[in-house]
Amino acid sequence: MSATTRITAVGLLILAVFLALFAIRPTGLERVELVLLDARFNLRGPEKPTGSVGVVAFDSRSIDELGWRRDVIAEVIERLNEAGAAAIGVDIVFSEPGVPGQDARLESAVAGAPTAILGFYFRTRDEVAAPGNATLEESLDLVEPAKVRVTRLPAAGLLPVLSCRDVEPNMSSLSRASRHMGFFSAIKDLDGSVRRSALLGSCGGELYTSLSLAVAEMATGERAVVIGDTRGIHEIRLGKRILPTDPGGRLLINYRGPARTYPHYSVADLLADEIPRGELAGKILIVGTTEPGIMDVHPTPFDASFPGVEVHANIVDSILSNDAVRRSDALVAIELVLIIFFGVLLSAFIPRMSSALGGAVIAVLLLAGLVVGGFWAFTEYSIWFNLTYPALTLISVYLGVTLMQALNSERRSQELRNQFATYVSPAVVDEIVRQPDLFRLHGESRRLSILFSDIRGFTALSEQIDATQVAKLLNTYFAPMTALVKESGGTLDKYIGDALMAFWGAPLPIDNHPIRACETALAMRRALEELNQTRTDLSGMDCLRIGIGIHTADVVVGNMGSESRFQYTVIGDGVNLCSRLEGLNRYYGTEIIASSDLVDEISDGILRRELDTIRVKGRREGVRIYEILGRDALDPMDIEFHSWYADALRAYRAGNWAEARQALASAISVRGEDAGCEMLLGRVHILEKEPPAEWTGVWTFESK
Repeated sequence: MSATTRITAVGLLILAVFLALFAIRPTGLERVELVLLDARFNLRGPEKPTGSVGVVAFDSRSIDELGWRRDVIAEVIERLNEAGAAAIGVDIVFSEPGVPGQDARLESAVAGAPTAILGFYFRTRDEVAAPGNATLEESLDLVEPAKVRVTRLPAAGLLPVLSCRDVEPNMSSLSRASRHMGFFSAIKDLDGSVRRSALLGSCGGELYTSLSLAVAEMATGERAVVIGDTRGIHEIRLGKRILPTDPGGRLLINYRGPARTYPHYSVADLLADEIPRGELAGKILIVGTTEPGIMDVHPTPFDASFPGVEVHANIVDSILSNDAVRRSDALVAIELVLIIFFGVLLSAFIPRMSSALGGAVIAVLLLAGLVVGGFWAFTEYSIWFNLTYPALTLISVYLGVTLMQALNSERRSQELRNQFATYVSPAVVDEIVRQPDLFRLHGESRRLSILFSDIRGFTALSEQIDATQVAKLLNTYFAPMTALVKESGGTLDKYIGDALMAFWGAPLPIDNHPIRACETALAMRRALEELNQTRTDLSGMDCLRIGIGIHTADVVVGNMGSESRFQYTVIGDGVNLCSRLEGLNRYYGTEIIASSDLVDEISDGILRRELDTIRVKGRREGVRIYEILGRDALDPMDIEFHSWYADALRAYRAGNWAEARQALASAISVRGEDAGCEMLLGRVHILEKEPPAEWTGVWTFESK
């Protein structure tokens, strides 16, 4: 594997980690994204509300002057009703009886105000149920006006919506006096902030509207229509508005700004007639407390202590203007695409860039585009685009790839010196380092013998053992094979994964290099047999098998590469053919295949079997190939087998298909299974059915 490929692989590995994190959504990263969402709110700054929503506040002054009494609250409702408020949301629950006269006044005020909406409390499943004797059915009967009237979905109990454990309604007499109501239960994110609002809640198998949605219903004169299935809510419609909720019916609140962004009307001012006449007419007003001591405050993107009553104002305004923050499955898909795009782009291109500055510029531009695009989508279209995972993927892949590049560059510099030291004498190395201009790339044409060897089925084997064992196995295998090449006067060209390439006749000329290549191939086979028997401690060694190809040809030999990196190697058509010969072993079931170019130059002491005449892909000329058997004498059975095979090969080349088939059958009967015979027999069947117009006896291998 090249350095560039290794660096790219590291980048892709980092990408895979972030894809897994994107699927898992760890709490820490989700918190980071919530912080970034709050940052978008604060960078955007306050926005002007629609002007139709306001807060009627029991502030510190009102509490001090008037107290927190039900008759005061009743008078507030009466005054707002008289002023012509379009909707009056009461962010207070009156669950227990109070002073009888005050309770009666409050009931009368609620009954006389058709636009008043009372709030009640939904206790969720992780909260402790309220003490009392009322059953859930009795409590739900008191909040009947909050029930969703129009639904197109199965039983609410199957939906992923806010579910109740218990209900804390208003006292029964007050509940009977109210025409409409809604629950209030704060939905808090991982960090405790309120960014979402549950518009719907499920209790007793029915759906109920929240106080904010109920206020919006009152203001618009429309009832909410809920459409969904067991997977969740698909739509909540309010008139022509389609509210952008998640499958649980939760709305992302588009906060307009910090506290007091909406008009605040003090209860003390209201009851003292200090608010100009007509200012409250047609307004949507939420009644509640802003006194911190009463503890109705929540953390929000703009403020750590935000009045709950103004949270409702933001929700109602988001519903009526239909500009709640949007987050959809389509955005998740886009984020996934961006994560993959950033990871693949940086992994593929940065390792191939010559300038480190160029890679940094690309990474910075991508990150800036992501952040600016995310902020623009939020400010212009209220779209919450998750920045954390794409940004961290981009940054991490860039840093990982850049670090690997730096380490690889340092390692390459040291390797270059080490490679020179093994290739030439130390004095020459010193001279090259001292005067690099004296060294030039060059090559020359020579007739050499070349060897390729490759471990059979190594990919499958490597998948069965870990990387450490693979490395140990290869090191143990390569050590004796390399030694045999060098002992024979050959030059080790390179290792290619589990393959080995060597040649004879350069850099120093060698006589009879074909026989040396042939004898080395046989010695390698014997060495592997010994390793199979002696190194049983290594996983996979006992089943290791190799294929070897040897060939003699005119090639170009010398230093090949660039000024910064080169290798003493051979190139040419003969090299390619030798590599293909090695690969043909798997078709013929052999271990060593040699070309006729090499066989014609070795002595008769080497036993061989002529296998075929073939033409490899990309080469016009055919070549005869041989199986190298060894120097030992053949036993009678082998002699008979080879005789039958030779007869079959002659008949096959002459186009005598029946004779070739019979001879091959005889050869198989002598030895049993033989891949070469089986392959030749298969060809005979093909050629016999469709005889070629001009048969030359040369078979072309189309695949490599």
